[in-house]
This record gives sequence, structure tokens and C-alpha cells, in this order.
Amino acid sequence: MYASTAGIGSSLQRLRRFPDYQHNQLLILAGLEMTIAYELLEALQRIWSSIFWKRSNSATKFAVNKKMEGIVFDAGTSIINAGKLLNQYYDEHGVEEGDRAAWSEIIMSLISANRWHKEQFGKDCDLKQLTIDL
Repeated sequence: MYASTAGIGSSLQRLRRFPDYQHNQLLILAGLEMTIAYELLEALQRIWSSIFWKRSNSATKFAVNKKMEGIVFDAGTSIINAGKLLNQYYDEHGVEEGDRAAWSEIIMSLISANRWHKEQFGKDCDLKQLTIDL
């Protein structure tokens, strides 16, 4: 498992236990974005493990790498979107004193997941971003 996957999973679990999670649309949407990122990173692990890299021809390796670049980019986008939604929630509603520790854990897990994602897949994200037609 990738460290970023674990960070997203941790942040998502903490968010689901947050008191206002079931009652606020922004938190629900942030949870959906985190779920998307988690599932994409899990799919990435399955794809990586699905081929024999030493025995595969270059066309197969190229195709798999392109697929993985897209998945990594989409996962990173979902992580960023989740962070934006959480920031919007905080700006609009704030966090009560008793919930600050739980909120801090959610945010720190997401920040760590984003940092680990950039460390592990930053080059892949940059390559994908350069190929997007604007």
C-alpha cells in the first residue's frame, strides 16, 4: 500500500467520525472526494501488480504507465478538491472547541497524504499535466 493511500484512508475514517459529517453537504462531498482518491490509489496498486514488468514488451509498459499517470493525476485532483471543501466548511461554519482535536487530525492526515502523493507521484502528475490540452 502506498503511504498516500494510508493517509487518505486515515483522513476519511476520521472525517466519518466527525460530529457534523452526516449533516453537512460540504463534509459529505469532501468524504466523496477522499473516497475517490482512495479507490484510485488502490486501483493503481492493482494495476502495478498486474503485469510482469521484466517480461512485458515496451508497448505494454508504455500503455500501463500512461494509464497509471492518469490515475495518479486524478487521485491528486481529488485530494486537492477534498482539501478545498474542508477549507470552505471551516470558513463557513468553523469548528467548536471540543471538536478541534478531531478536526486537526483530519486536516493533518490529508496534508500528509498530499505530501506523500507529491513525493511518490509528483513526476507522473507533472507529465500528465503537460499532456492535457488547454
